[in-house]
Amino acid sequence: MKDIRNQLKFAELIAGKILGSLSKEQKKVLKEWESDESNKKLEDDILNETSFSEWVEQREKVKTDQEWQVFLKNMQEKSAQTKVVSISIYRRIAAVAAVILVAVALYFSYQSIKSNSEGSYLSASEVNIQPGTQHAELILSDGLVVDLESQPADIKQGNISIANTQGLLSYNDEEDAEGVVSVMNTLRVPRGAEYKLEMSDGTVVWLNSETELSYSVPFTGDERRVSLIGEAYFDVAPNKEKPFIISSGNQEVKVLGTEFNVSAYQEDATITTTLVEGKVMVQSFESGTVAQEENLLPNEQLVYHKVGGDVVKKTVDTYPFVSWKEGKFSFRNEPLEKILQKLSRWYDVEVEFVDNSDKEMKFSGDLPRDINMSSILKIIEAETSIKIQTEDNKKLVVSK
Repeated sequence: MKDIRNQLKFAELIAGKILGSLSKEQKKVLKEWESDESNKKLEDDILNETSFSEWVEQREKVKTDQEWQVFLKNMQEKSAQTKVVSISIYRRIAAVAAVILVAVALYFSYQSIKSNSEGSYLSASEVNIQPGTQHAELILSDGLVVDLESQPADIKQGNISIANTQGLLSYNDEEDAEGVVSVMNTLRVPRGAEYKLEMSDGTVVWLNSETELSYSVPFTGDERRVSLIGEAYFDVAPNKEKPFIISSGNQEVKVLGTEFNVSAYQEDATITTTLVEGKVMVQSFESGTVAQEENLLPNEQLVYHKVGGDVVKKTVDTYPFVSWKEGKFSFRNEPLEKILQKLSRWYDVEVEFVDNSDKEMKFSGDLPRDINMSSILKIIEAETSIKIQTEDNKKLVVSK
């Protein structure tokens, strides 16, 4: 009798857990019960969809009315006291079993409805999302948009010659452009792509996914000014007489000749400048005037906060910030939200967190950029306690 009461107690608690109706004290009791490995296994089996289906299948094979009559007949053979007590107990068992049955049925029905409404979900091992490619659009001064993936090797813009081969857009040297009127061009790289640019002064720029770079062709006057939205790595050709200036919102980076990375995505709260070689001056502006000015040396980084205008200067290992240029993702104890944001740009997917607290989970590792996203997601899953599924290979859904 004691065992039956005990089973009833925990059956009620499991039902309450599914229905979300447990008190703090009940949760504590259930947790202690679950600490026993055999109890936990039993509970998991009850709540397992496959086991539940088998349970339902077996239940449907039973002729309920007939079995109940047999049960009553057996009860009549007992003493009156025993009969009353037993029937009471078994009715309670039946009631709780019904609660569990209905609760579990509702639970799995809800999961099924949710799955159908949200689309076809695939596990990390089933994902088939190819890495980004070399693709971009060139917007000429007259507004004409040239698709560089389908455009022939040579592009003419007045007297300016532009070569386009194997992911590299290359302008003719400024020395060969004497008498040429300067015009504005914009190189636009979409999500799921990257491109390389060799400018008319010899500066080489690697553009990451979802990035735009606007620039003059050729550079004239006493400066070489470009405008950046997104992320790019610059290897600036030396010219002491004509500094190279990268403008990103309220920040400017001024250089004479050096290598550095600037990450200035519009949706990010910060603009990050990371210096690899040489020396740069970083200025932030407020109402058109210089608010702050910092010089960076190799292995230094400046983080500018768009809201408030605060800047943070620090020494860093530059590799994780520039590894994308070398075909690698490199993460050092980085929040999962930022990691998946970077992956989403390269693989052109959206990201949704079921629980916002998972965004701060940390991950470290070096991963290649040229592989199917499935391999990367499986690695992240193996190193963390989260699960990543995809909806139609277009949206990542992150949960525990």
